[in-house]
Amino acid sequence: MENVMDLFRLNQKVIVATGASGYLCSHFVEAIGQAGGNVAMIDIPANEEKLKELQARLQKEYSVTVKYYLADNSKEEDIKRVSEQVFNDFKRIDGLINAAGVNQHSSIKDYTGKDYERLMNINVVGTFLCCKYFGKYMVDQKQGSIVNIASFTGTIVNKPPFNMSGYCTSKAGVLHLTRSVASEYGEYNVRVNSVSPGFLEKGMSNVKNFIKLNDPRVFENSMNNTPMHRVGKPSELIGAVIYLLSDASTYTTGIDIVIDGGYHVW
Repeated sequence: MENVMDLFRLNQKVIVATGASGYLCSHFVEAIGQAGGNVAMIDIPANEEKLKELQARLQKEYSVTVKYYLADNSKEEDIKRVSEQVFNDFKRIDGLINAAGVNQHSSIKDYTGKDYERLMNINVVGTFLCCKYFGKYMVDQKQGSIVNIASFTGTIVNKPPFNMSGYCTSKAGVLHLTRSVASEYGEYNVRVNSVSPGFLEKGMSNVKNFIKLNDPRVFENSMNNTPMHRVGKPSELIGAVIYLLSDASTYTTGIDIVIDGGYHVW
């Protein structure tokens, strides 16, 4: 039998990551480097300095190839252009992490049409565009893995006053998009799965930040509804992401891995 730890290695695989400089994805790309994978990092121009620092550190510490590209994932012309650049630079694309996303805490009374449109464009349309354009190269290769970062709010609704119906709806869209693309790409040996984080210590699902904006009971209520009674850390998501990108999951497609401290069980 093949060494089980070797199944999780990403040696020489080329992994594309959107939202690469963000709180979660910066941990994901480092994990890819540790596992021996090469990384094509994508983020908006405003985050270029973060990308440069991340690129330099990963190349130095893990001796892998790391390049970065500037693009808005909600703009089709940007993603088409960058997908071509990545393929020209690396000559193959083995995996994709769709981690670019935005959140907005607001009641439906206060959301505007533009607010809702922005959430859908970045979280859903952006994920679709990346699945389409980067997925094309995987389909041509007849091999690859796409990991969409969804959210436990795609299947549950946050209890008021922790309101964010636009975000919840967009992540539900990511979940169904994942299953739909998995059904189309399966015959080409391209896997499409998602990871749904629960409440985290930082980032878009950071309930501690919301205390400052609204009601201090939010954190207490959220933890009381989580069987483990705590928030999660990026290190507790990395295993699922690496599993889905690696050869350990070659018969896994169309699933969502929920990592939420048990919130779904109640």
